[in-house]
Amino acid sequence: MDLNELYLDEHIPGVRPARQARSVRLRDTYVKAGFEYLNNKRLSDLKISDLAESCGGSVGGFYTRFEDKEAYFRALRAAAISACNREIYARVSMDALYEMEPVEALDTLVDLMADLFTGPIRGVLRESLLRILEPDDPWAPMRDSAREIMRNYRRACATQFPSFSPDETKERLSFCFQIIVGALQNDLVNDYHVFSTRDESLRAGLKEAIRGYMRA
Repeated sequence: MDLNELYLDEHIPGVRPARQARSVRLRDTYVKAGFEYLNNKRLSDLKISDLAESCGGSVGGFYTRFEDKEAYFRALRAAAISACNREIYARVSMDALYEMEPVEALDTLVDLMADLFTGPIRGVLRESLLRILEPDDPWAPMRDSAREIMRNYRRACATQFPSFSPDETKERLSFCFQIIVGALQNDLVNDYHVFSTRDESLRAGLKEAIRGYMRA
């Protein structure tokens, strides 16, 4: 996942627009530092003074760009979901899926989701998942992206599994996605199982399970 260039909406609540190139660079530096920080700790443990120092900025400079820590998290989340969506489009667009054999499409689904859950935005995903019961539901944007993935698979692959009718194939593909995301979410917050994303075991196990379920 390429995070060298970040794309942030201009209307994120509490995030002030960055117009000049220097301001954009510093804002993006804060965001990239936040990705790295959340890979190891919770947002509640973050000290703005430490973050500003690590980014070569100041506390005042931080608050010039972000109203508070929650606005900062909204920026992290927006940048993460933007990166996710670019990755999804590049790897499982309708056009890409139409060019794949059935087994390749299934393996690609596992690889895509595993890469997202283990990549640079892992910490943002974990923080969002752990706060899923909050009123603004930080996981909602991720859920929307998941629906887009499944729409593509259900449309492009409905007739690719001859053991099942198109309707049953669509239902089974949805269950495959549920299995994959469920296992990866569990690993995100409970990384102590025999099969883990720390090596290839969980990824390999998911591929085997999904292929068997789809009889591919």
